[in-house]
Amino acid sequence: MNPTLLSFFAIFWAFGALAQEVTDTVVIRQSMPIRATYPRREFLPKGHLFEPIMLDPIEAQTSVSVLPGYWMDGKKYDGSFVPFTFGLRKPVFRWYKSAERSSEVSFDVASFTQFEVYHDPVQNKQRRQLMNTDYRLSFLYNVKVRHHSWRFRLYHLSSHLGDDYLIRNQINYYLPNPVNYEVVDVTYNHQRSGLRKYVGVGIGLRKPEERKRLSAEAGFFYRKPSPAFARLAGGADLKVWQQTDFRPGIKAGIGLELGHTANNLTFLLEGYTGFRPYSVYEQQKTRWFGIGVYFNPI
Repeated sequence: MNPTLLSFFAIFWAFGALAQEVTDTVVIRQSMPIRATYPRREFLPKGHLFEPIMLDPIEAQTSVSVLPGYWMDGKKYDGSFVPFTFGLRKPVFRWYKSAERSSEVSFDVASFTQFEVYHDPVQNKQRRQLMNTDYRLSFLYNVKVRHHSWRFRLYHLSSHLGDDYLIRNQINYYLPNPVNYEVVDVTYNHQRSGLRKYVGVGIGLRKPEERKRLSAEAGFFYRKPSPAFARLAGGADLKVWQQTDFRPGIKAGIGLELGHTANNLTFLLEGYTGFRPYSVYEQQKTRWFGIGVYFNPI
Protein backbone atom coordinates (compact mmCIF):
# COMPACT_ATOMS: atom_id res chain seq x y z
CA MET A 1 0.00 0.00 0.00
CA ASN A 2 1.12 3.48 -0.67
CA PRO A 3 3.08 4.82 2.34
CA THR A 4 1.38 8.22 2.08
CA LEU A 5 -2.05 6.59 2.26
CA LEU A 6 -0.96 4.51 5.28
CA SER A 7 0.20 7.68 7.04
CA PHE A 8 -3.18 9.36 6.37
CA PHE A 9 -5.13 6.44 7.87
CA ALA A 10 -2.82 6.35 10.88
CA ILE A 11 -3.40 10.04 11.63
CA PHE A 12 -7.18 9.66 11.10
CA TRP A 13 -7.30 6.68 13.52
CA ALA A 14 -5.31 8.58 16.14
CA PHE A 15 -7.72 11.53 16.07
CA GLY A 16 -10.69 9.15 16.30
CA ALA A 17 -9.24 7.41 19.33
CA LEU A 18 -8.55 10.76 21.00
CA ALA A 19 -12.13 11.86 20.41
CA GLN A 20 -13.44 8.71 22.13
CA GLU A 21 -11.45 9.57 25.26
CA VAL A 22 -12.69 13.18 25.54
CA THR A 23 -15.75 13.47 27.85
CA ASP A 24 -18.88 15.28 26.69
CA THR A 25 -18.98 18.93 27.68
CA VAL A 26 -22.24 20.83 28.42
CA VAL A 27 -22.09 24.49 27.46
CA ILE A 28 -24.31 26.71 29.61
CA ARG A 29 -25.15 30.13 28.23
CA GLN A 30 -26.15 32.76 30.73
CA SER A 31 -29.35 34.54 29.82
CA MET A 32 -28.92 38.24 29.23
CA PRO A 33 -31.33 40.66 30.98
CA ILE A 34 -34.07 41.94 28.73
CA ARG A 35 -33.57 45.63 28.11
CA ALA A 36 -36.37 48.04 27.39
CA THR A 37 -36.53 49.13 23.80
CA TYR A 38 -36.87 52.75 22.75
CA PRO A 39 -38.92 54.45 21.56
CA ARG A 40 -41.96 52.70 23.03
CA ARG A 41 -45.48 53.45 24.27
CA GLU A 42 -47.62 52.42 27.26
CA PHE A 43 -51.37 52.49 27.71
CA LEU A 44 -52.64 53.33 31.24
CA PRO A 45 -49.14 53.36 32.78
CA LYS A 46 -48.45 53.44 36.50
CA GLY A 47 -47.05 56.41 38.37
CA HIS A 48 -46.75 60.02 37.25
CA LEU A 49 -44.12 61.96 35.33
CA PHE A 50 -45.24 65.07 37.25
CA GLU A 51 -46.20 64.18 40.81
CA PRO A 52 -49.21 65.91 42.43
CA ILE A 53 -48.27 68.98 44.47
CA MET A 54 -49.21 67.88 47.97
CA LEU A 55 -49.50 71.31 49.61
CA ASP A 56 -51.59 72.85 46.81
CA PRO A 57 -55.07 73.23 48.40
CA ILE A 58 -56.77 72.42 45.07
CA GLU A 59 -54.60 69.50 43.94
CA ALA A 60 -56.20 66.26 42.70
CA GLN A 61 -55.33 63.92 45.57
CA THR A 62 -57.09 62.28 48.50
CA SER A 63 -56.72 64.05 51.84
CA VAL A 64 -58.53 65.08 54.99
CA SER A 65 -57.57 67.76 57.50
CA VAL A 66 -58.90 68.69 60.93
CA LEU A 67 -58.40 72.38 61.69
CA PRO A 68 -59.27 73.38 65.27
CA GLY A 69 -57.73 76.79 64.69
CA TYR A 70 -59.52 78.71 61.92
CA TRP A 71 -59.78 82.48 61.46
CA MET A 72 -61.84 84.45 58.92
CA ASP A 73 -61.07 88.16 58.48
CA GLY A 74 -59.23 88.13 61.81
CA LYS A 75 -62.08 86.50 63.77
CA LYS A 76 -61.61 82.99 65.16
CA TYR A 77 -64.23 80.50 64.05
CA ASP A 78 -66.14 78.98 66.99
CA GLY A 79 -65.69 75.36 66.02
CA SER A 80 -63.57 73.22 63.70
CA PHE A 81 -63.11 73.37 59.96
CA VAL A 82 -62.70 70.03 58.15
CA PRO A 83 -61.65 70.16 54.48
CA PHE A 84 -61.86 66.85 52.62
CA THR A 85 -60.48 66.20 49.14
CA PHE A 86 -61.19 63.22 46.93
CA GLY A 87 -59.16 63.32 43.74
CA LEU A 88 -57.78 60.93 41.15
CA ARG A 89 -55.16 61.47 38.47
CA LYS A 90 -54.51 58.86 35.80
CA PRO A 91 -52.10 58.86 32.84
CA VAL A 92 -53.69 57.50 29.66
CA PHE A 93 -50.77 57.25 27.23
CA ARG A 94 -47.04 57.50 27.90
CA TRP A 95 -44.25 57.75 25.33
CA TYR A 96 -40.63 56.84 26.11
CA LYS A 97 -38.05 58.37 23.77
CA SER A 98 -35.18 57.03 25.89
CA ALA A 99 -34.50 55.93 29.44
CA GLU A 100 -34.28 59.60 30.47
CA ARG A 101 -36.89 61.25 28.24
CA SER A 102 -40.64 60.58 28.35
CA SER A 103 -44.00 62.31 28.04
CA GLU A 104 -47.62 61.46 28.83
CA VAL A 105 -51.22 62.54 28.41
CA SER A 106 -53.20 62.46 31.63
CA PHE A 107 -56.42 63.67 33.26
CA ASP A 108 -57.66 64.23 36.80
CA VAL A 109 -60.93 64.80 38.61
CA ALA A 110 -61.35 66.13 42.13
CA SER A 111 -63.89 67.42 44.62
CA PHE A 112 -62.90 69.75 47.48
CA THR A 113 -65.47 69.62 50.27
CA GLN A 114 -65.42 71.60 53.50
CA PHE A 115 -67.42 70.68 56.60
CA GLU A 116 -67.94 72.72 59.75
CA VAL A 117 -68.21 71.23 63.22
CA TYR A 118 -69.68 73.60 65.80
CA HIS A 119 -71.87 73.82 68.90
CA ASP A 120 -75.46 74.90 68.24
CA PRO A 121 -76.46 77.10 71.23
CA VAL A 122 -80.15 76.98 70.30
CA GLN A 123 -80.46 73.19 70.39
CA ASN A 124 -77.47 72.77 72.73
CA LYS A 125 -75.74 70.09 70.66
CA GLN A 126 -72.87 69.63 68.29
CA ARG A 127 -73.56 69.96 64.56
CA ARG A 128 -71.61 68.77 61.53
CA GLN A 129 -72.69 70.49 58.33
CA LEU A 130 -71.57 70.86 54.73
CA MET A 131 -70.24 74.32 53.94
CA ASN A 132 -69.05 74.14 50.36
CA THR A 133 -67.85 71.87 47.54
CA ASP A 134 -65.61 72.78 44.61
CA TYR A 135 -65.23 70.50 41.58
CA ARG A 136 -62.34 70.35 39.14
CA LEU A 137 -61.64 68.53 35.87
CA SER A 138 -58.17 68.75 34.27
CA PHE A 139 -56.39 67.58 31.14
CA LEU A 140 -52.59 67.41 31.33
CA TYR A 141 -49.57 66.90 29.13
CA ASN A 142 -46.44 66.10 31.16
CA VAL A 143 -42.83 65.91 30.00
CA LYS A 144 -39.87 64.53 31.99
CA VAL A 145 -36.16 64.76 31.15
CA ARG A 146 -33.91 63.27 33.85
CA HIS A 147 -34.53 65.35 37.02
CA HIS A 148 -36.65 67.98 35.23
CA SER A 149 -40.36 67.85 34.43
CA TRP A 150 -43.00 70.16 33.00
CA ARG A 151 -46.80 70.12 33.39
CA PHE A 152 -49.01 71.72 30.74
CA ARG A 153 -52.59 71.81 32.04
CA LEU A 154 -56.10 72.94 31.12
CA TYR A 155 -58.69 72.75 33.88
CA HIS A 156 -62.19 73.83 34.82
CA LEU A 157 -63.19 74.60 38.42
CA SER A 158 -66.58 75.49 39.87
CA SER A 159 -67.66 76.24 43.45
CA HIS A 160 -71.01 75.48 45.15
CA LEU A 161 -72.12 76.46 48.65
CA GLY A 162 -73.73 73.64 50.63
CA ASP A 163 -77.44 73.57 51.44
CA ASP A 164 -76.65 73.34 55.16
CA TYR A 165 -74.62 76.53 55.00
CA LEU A 166 -77.27 78.38 52.96
CA ILE A 167 -80.04 77.44 55.40
CA ARG A 168 -78.02 78.20 58.51
CA ASN A 169 -77.06 81.66 57.21
CA GLN A 170 -80.50 82.32 55.64
CA ILE A 171 -79.07 82.90 52.18
CA ASN A 172 -82.05 82.81 49.82
CA TYR A 173 -80.72 85.07 47.08
CA TYR A 174 -78.22 84.82 44.22
CA LEU A 175 -74.53 85.27 45.04
CA PRO A 176 -72.03 86.35 42.38
CA ASN A 177 -69.70 83.44 41.73
CA PRO A 178 -66.36 84.24 40.06
CA VAL A 179 -65.08 80.82 41.20
CA ASN A 180 -66.41 79.21 38.03
CA TYR A 181 -63.62 79.42 35.48
CA GLU A 182 -61.08 77.74 33.18
CA VAL A 183 -57.29 78.13 33.39
CA VAL A 184 -54.35 77.15 31.20
CA ASP A 185 -51.08 76.89 33.16
CA VAL A 186 -47.55 75.55 32.86
CA THR A 187 -45.40 74.44 35.80
CA TYR A 188 -41.70 73.54 35.88
CA ASN A 189 -40.43 71.04 38.46
CA HIS A 190 -36.93 69.93 39.52
CA GLN A 191 -36.53 66.99 41.87
CA ARG A 192 -33.31 65.46 43.20
CA SER A 193 -32.02 63.93 46.46
CA GLY A 194 -35.48 64.15 48.03
CA LEU A 195 -35.91 67.89 47.39
CA ARG A 196 -38.57 69.07 44.97
CA LYS A 197 -38.79 72.68 43.71
CA TYR A 198 -41.41 74.03 41.33
CA VAL A 199 -42.71 77.26 39.80
CA GLY A 200 -45.57 77.95 37.41
CA VAL A 201 -47.77 80.59 35.80
CA GLY A 202 -51.35 80.48 34.52
CA ILE A 203 -53.86 82.51 32.57
CA GLY A 204 -57.63 82.38 32.86
CA LEU A 205 -59.88 81.93 29.85
CA ARG A 206 -62.92 83.85 31.09
CA LYS A 207 -63.52 87.47 30.16
CA PRO A 208 -61.59 89.89 32.42
CA GLU A 209 -64.86 91.41 33.63
CA GLU A 210 -65.94 87.94 34.84
CA ARG A 211 -62.63 87.01 36.47
CA LYS A 212 -59.15 88.52 36.41
CA ARG A 213 -56.83 86.25 34.52
CA LEU A 214 -53.32 85.96 35.92
CA SER A 215 -52.10 83.43 38.49
CA ALA A 216 -48.79 81.94 39.67
CA GLU A 217 -47.51 79.24 42.01
CA ALA A 218 -44.17 78.25 43.53
CA GLY A 219 -42.96 76.01 46.30
CA PHE A 220 -40.83 73.16 47.54
CA PHE A 221 -41.29 69.81 49.25
CA TYR A 222 -38.69 67.60 50.91
CA ARG A 223 -38.85 63.86 51.54
CA LYS A 224 -35.86 62.47 53.41
CA PRO A 225 -34.23 59.68 51.36
CA SER A 226 -34.13 56.77 53.80
CA PRO A 227 -34.92 53.04 53.94
CA ALA A 228 -36.82 53.63 57.19
CA PHE A 229 -40.58 53.05 57.22
CA ALA A 230 -41.23 56.58 58.57
CA ARG A 231 -39.37 59.49 57.03
CA LEU A 232 -39.31 63.25 57.53
CA ALA A 233 -41.39 65.21 55.02
CA GLY A 234 -42.38 68.84 54.71
CA GLY A 235 -42.50 71.94 52.56
CA ALA A 236 -44.42 75.05 51.56
CA ASP A 237 -46.60 76.19 48.66
CA LEU A 238 -47.34 79.76 47.58
CA LYS A 239 -50.11 80.82 45.19
CA VAL A 240 -51.20 84.25 43.95
CA TRP A 241 -54.21 85.28 41.86
CA GLN A 242 -54.86 88.58 40.17
CA GLN A 243 -58.49 88.04 41.23
CA THR A 244 -57.44 88.43 44.89
CA ASP A 245 -55.06 91.34 44.18
CA PHE A 246 -51.99 89.03 44.20
CA ARG A 247 -52.36 88.54 47.95
CA PRO A 248 -50.35 85.35 48.59
CA GLY A 249 -51.91 82.17 49.86
CA ILE A 250 -49.22 80.19 51.70
CA LYS A 251 -49.65 76.63 52.93
CA ALA A 252 -46.86 74.89 54.86
CA GLY A 253 -46.55 71.58 56.62
CA ILE A 254 -44.11 69.22 58.29
CA GLY A 255 -44.52 65.63 59.36
CA LEU A 256 -43.90 62.01 58.40
CA GLU A 257 -44.28 59.97 55.23
CA LEU A 258 -45.03 56.28 55.86
CA GLY A 259 -44.33 53.37 53.51
CA HIS A 260 -42.27 52.60 50.43
CA THR A 261 -44.86 52.33 47.67
CA ALA A 262 -46.42 54.69 45.16
CA ASN A 263 -49.32 55.11 47.61
CA ASN A 264 -47.58 56.27 50.78
CA LEU A 265 -49.46 57.94 53.64
CA THR A 266 -48.25 61.37 54.74
CA PHE A 267 -49.20 62.98 58.07
CA LEU A 268 -48.51 66.71 58.37
CA LEU A 269 -48.87 69.44 60.93
CA GLU A 270 -50.02 72.19 58.62
CA GLY A 271 -50.92 75.83 58.50
CA TYR A 272 -52.28 78.30 55.96
CA THR A 273 -52.55 82.06 55.60
CA GLY A 274 -53.93 84.17 52.76
CA PHE A 275 -57.01 84.32 50.56
CA ARG A 276 -59.64 81.63 51.12
CA PRO A 277 -58.73 78.86 48.63
CA TYR A 278 -62.27 77.43 48.47
CA SER A 279 -65.82 78.73 47.80
CA VAL A 280 -67.23 81.98 46.45
CA TYR A 281 -65.73 83.78 49.47
CA GLU A 282 -62.20 83.73 48.06
CA GLN A 283 -61.71 87.41 48.97
CA GLN A 284 -61.92 86.46 52.64
CA LYS A 285 -58.65 86.62 54.58
CA THR A 286 -58.11 83.22 56.16
CA ARG A 287 -55.70 81.55 58.57
CA TRP A 288 -55.73 78.02 59.92
CA PHE A 289 -53.64 75.33 61.59
CA GLY A 290 -54.25 71.64 62.22
CA ILE A 291 -53.28 68.18 61.07
CA GLY A 292 -53.71 66.63 57.61
CA VAL A 293 -53.46 63.14 56.09
CA TYR A 294 -52.57 62.77 52.40
CA PHE A 295 -52.82 59.77 50.09
CA ASN A 296 -52.75 59.11 46.35
CA PRO A 297 -54.90 56.06 45.53
CA ILE A 298 -53.53 55.55 41.98
